[in-house]
Amino acid sequence: MKIIEDKFLKLLKNTAREQSFLGQEKLIPDQLSDLANFVGNHTWQSILLLSFFSTILLNFLVFVSNEI
Repeated sequence: MKIIEDKFLKLLKNTAREQSFLGQEKLIPDQLSDLANFVGNHTWQSILLLSFFSTILLNFLVFVSNEI
């Protein structure tokens, strides 16, 4: 029983070390953290805004290509 407990504690310690490392690593640079927080808190508004601007850009590109 002692061997099983030692293996479990060793596994638990390794998992805690990995979790600690993942908690320290930044996925998004500091310059983009405000934008990331806005997108995270206002998901639907961000999707709506992105779709609006992409539609305008696509229509502009189609208009320009038809003029050429």
